Amino acid sequence: MRTALVPPRAAVGLLMLVLGACAVTAPTRFYVLESPPKPRSQDQDRGCVVLGVGPVEIPAYLDRPQIVIRVSPNEIQPSDFEQWGEPLAQGIARVMGEAIAGEVCVKRVEYFPWKSFAGVDYQVTLRVNRFEAIPGQKVELLAHWSLYGQDLRKPLAEGDLEITEPLSSKTYEEMVALQSRVLQKGAGSVAEAITKLRK
Repeated sequence: MRTALVPPRAAVGLLMLVLGACAVTAPTRFYVLESPPKPRSQDQDRGCVVLGVGPVEIPAYLDRPQIVIRVSPNEIQPSDFEQWGEPLAQGIARVMGEAIAGEVCVKRVEYFPWKSFAGVDYQVTLRVNRFEAIPGQKVELLAHWSLYGQDLRKPLAEGDLEITEPLSSKTYEEMVALQSRVLQKGAGSVAEAITKLRK
């Protein structure tokens, strides 16, 4: 019984097809934190403030394009195929600013460093200690915020954010959506402080 021989060129071509199939990777998905619904139009001539947000400090392990999840108390896992569509610190600042503007009469929001030479009425800084998801369990935010007026030597108000929300899903889309809502909830504490100062 004869064994069919594969011509050398055909063998090389077949090998290239196999290697090419193995080299195909999943497409990278990009996510952004979701801003809250746009606030109702406000009378900007009646004491509305210029709000400055930033700087926002995040841990070094979160300061990367890959979305990081926590798989155990001492182990994190960055994903090569699930990434942020913008720097995470920038996204956090954006959501915080827009969420505060939804609860306080804000003329405009500036993000650090300010583009306007006119300055801001209030400046919010944020130091994030933890902000990630445990798939199928929870999303956790641990952070400290400070609110400054014209004098940057001492904050007018400050506080800690310790927010944990249950997470049943293991999809990155649901994780990021819940992270957005957690940030918006944290912004409420800052908005409340601004409201008290303006009374």
